[in-house]
Amino acid sequence: MPKLLRILMTISIFLLLSLLAPVAFAGNERSLSRVLNVYNWEDYLGETTIRDFERRFGVKVHLETYKNEEEMLSAVQSDPAKYDIIIISGLLVQEMRALKLLAPVNCRNIPNIGNIDPMFKNPFYDPGNRYSVPYLWGTTGIAVNRRFVKEKVNSWKILWDLKYRGKISLLNDMDEVIAMALKTKGYSINTNDPRSLEEARLLLLRQRPLIAGYHDCIKTRGDLISGRIWLSHQFSGEACYAADKNKDIEYVIPKEGASIWVDNICIPRDSRNKYTAEVFINYILAPEASAKIANYLWYANCNRAAAKYTLKEILEDPAIYPPAQILRRCEFFKEAGTDQEIGKGHAIRNKIWSELMNK
Repeated sequence: MPKLLRILMTISIFLLLSLLAPVAFAGNERSLSRVLNVYNWEDYLGETTIRDFERRFGVKVHLETYKNEEEMLSAVQSDPAKYDIIIISGLLVQEMRALKLLAPVNCRNIPNIGNIDPMFKNPFYDPGNRYSVPYLWGTTGIAVNRRFVKEKVNSWKILWDLKYRGKISLLNDMDEVIAMALKTKGYSINTNDPRSLEEARLLLLRQRPLIAGYHDCIKTRGDLISGRIWLSHQFSGEACYAADKNKDIEYVIPKEGASIWVDNICIPRDSRNKYTAEVFINYILAPEASAKIANYLWYANCNRAAAKYTLKEILEDPAIYPPAQILRRCEFFKEAGTDQEIGKGHAIRNKIWSELMNK
């Protein structure tokens, strides 16, 4: 073969490979990874969600759990590439967006996102749902073990009753605990007013000797079922799950009102398996898969298409889906005020929480 022809063929092969390389890379981006790393609250998927996904897609899911969102945030900040899926509250979505810790979600890979109820789309903490997909929602109120608490419970104030010393448990959650104290005093859960927050601080310090501790929702759920705790500051879903196991347990939204929260599925910024993460999100947004999660957890679902497969007793339970007149007394967590006011409010809340943790 003439030397010139060999040179021309070599150049042609090189150019062809150069053109094919981006195509091959793009194909790999849309290939399922061998593993998916999920970071979530304990026991916050369906009983068979992971197993069903693994069997269907041949992907091994590694699940790690956290006890509070401060722990979760610290872990993602330390290594934004460690996890592919995280499930977090709306306020944390907002904070992690600001810190540039979240990856945009490619909705073309999540056609089931159309199943989300419009009331949960375009939230204040993530306009356009660019970084988050609504998962489950609920309220935070009081779980009561009626075997031990016979009186009427309709106010947060019962969590300061001396006769229940040692039998009261609060969530290990700064925002929820301070919100509960603010509601007790008649203030918005989102206030940044220093005087209102100081009243909440003094109220919580007075309560501190009466409580068994600040615990994660799973421990509190178990303590309620066993009777070790009689009154618990608790998420609606965990309270209803406990009530299903122990008929003495009742969930109450106090007359002063309560917080409404929405948990979201997000992808950390440096996820190595982003496409597989989006396939996972799409899978759990399928109506039947989503209903399995709600039926197991007893939480209100952001997925309206799942209602067809959801247990009737869940859909009709006012503790899970409160009527409009009760919801009017409740508030979504949101940032309120100027940046300066919000910053001062955060600082005061952090100081209050640190004081309570060190008591």
